[in-house]
Amino acid sequence: MRELKIPTEGVFSSRQDGYIANSLFCWKFPFRASESRLICPSFRRYAMTTHLASRAASASDVESSELATPLKRYPRQRFAHDVRQLSRIRPWASVMGIAVQWVIIAAAFWAAVATGHWAVYVLSALVIGTRIQALGVVMHDGAHFLLFRHRIVNDVVSDLFCAFPAGMSTTLFRQTHLQHHRETNSEHDPDLALIRTDADFVWPRTRLAACWLIVRCVFSLNGLRSLKVVRQWSPSFHLLDPLTPAFPLRARLMFVSFATITTLAVVWADLLVPTLLLFVIPSVTYLNFSNRLRATAEHLRVPATHELNSTRTMATNAVGRFFLCPYGIGYHLEHHLFPSVPGYQLGLLHRLLMTDDEYSSSALITRGYPALWRELMAPLDAAPSFPSVSRSPTQSS
Repeated sequence: MRELKIPTEGVFSSRQDGYIANSLFCWKFPFRASESRLICPSFRRYAMTTHLASRAASASDVESSELATPLKRYPRQRFAHDVRQLSRIRPWASVMGIAVQWVIIAAAFWAAVATGHWAVYVLSALVIGTRIQALGVVMHDGAHFLLFRHRIVNDVVSDLFCAFPAGMSTTLFRQTHLQHHRETNSEHDPDLALIRTDADFVWPRTRLAACWLIVRCVFSLNGLRSLKVVRQWSPSFHLLDPLTPAFPLRARLMFVSFATITTLAVVWADLLVPTLLLFVIPSVTYLNFSNRLRATAEHLRVPATHELNSTRTMATNAVGRFFLCPYGIGYHLEHHLFPSVPGYQLGLLHRLLMTDDEYSSSALITRGYPALWRELMAPLDAAPSFPSVSRSPTQSS
């Protein structure tokens, strides 16, 4: 396998010559040629894929865009050996991560159907909602090729057991997510582009407006706005699109087979109503709330003056991790610094980075959601700013 050519000098902006500057650790902070051997094979595959995806951008888009102003970078050489170890793909860890979510889902579903009590249904729906979210986060690892070494196995398992049950496609999600990594918080960041059109992401706001936003999210009163985000990753909206690498024929056939078999099984088992109550309703209520909260926590109201404060890590307790930050997704700064590290290793990576004085003193780490609330609600001149989000005259908070 041909070795990657890694830049060895200078600081690269996010769109310069197709190189990645905002997220990939080997290109974000240049290694010397002698250090390229420290990069694990799985990371080489991932980096080459993202590099080729960057090259695939149209020439007119690259020529018409201005190079982003590089942020001050965090040096990575000191952690090269440890990151190489943490980045090793462990298939059994991926299998266990997926299996645990489905065991919890099955137990909650059985408890609700077996008892038939409304309170058990409510609790089970909440638990299942958190596990659907966890499956989506595991799928996020699949989008980074971190579940299995073989790419087809990685995508098939990620789609069938994580993405499709969560209403998404691994390859469709990968298409925009890798660009989000390359262009984090820049004008070319696809996630930021969607946020700019949604007034529900405007902070700070009054306490009454914030509480009303929570109600609207929980009861999916702003569900149509969320649909704008979900539909770009949903296979249902792209089945009849022309074939592309972002949604290949294999993925389409798998999705049709998955949807058909699942629907027939649910109808045959006479579980249509429990499925609607325990899967569909949590997907449009709880997930609407939790995904919006997580997106807000990751990249909004951040100083963005240094690489270490352009993304937020949420350091929370076990309850917070179960309901809002499953599978290590709360360690989002660590993920952006070293995206070759699987989610189940990000906690170890966080503890490793905290031993570094520069990281521990400069990293944007918010300890718990009450602290996040204070950061979001603080006046603009007293709290970190965030990439500008324009409020449309036709939108209200």
